[in-house]
Amino acid sequence: MKGTKKLEAAKKFADWSSSKEAAALYAKNYAIVAIPGIAQPLPNIPADYEKRLVKNDFAWAREESRQDPRRMEQALQREGGAQVSG
Repeated sequence: MKGTKKLEAAKKFADWSSSKEAAALYAKNYAIVAIPGIAQPLPNIPADYEKRLVKNDFAWAREESRQDPRRMEQALQREGGAQVSG
């Protein structure tokens, strides 16, 4: 929102986009949404879709990237993750 000429409108949109109403709309096209209990099964999406997702530890990743970005990349490669740097 930094630098926007319409800060109040941007705040209002940000608030709405994280609402239950917005999640219900998102759930029409996405198998997982931010609010539990909203998403419904979608055609062509496996029932165990959520269990197939990568388990991310964002706090660990943030700390690792602060200490040494190369160390984080090496750890991700050991876990079968994607390359971090170009």
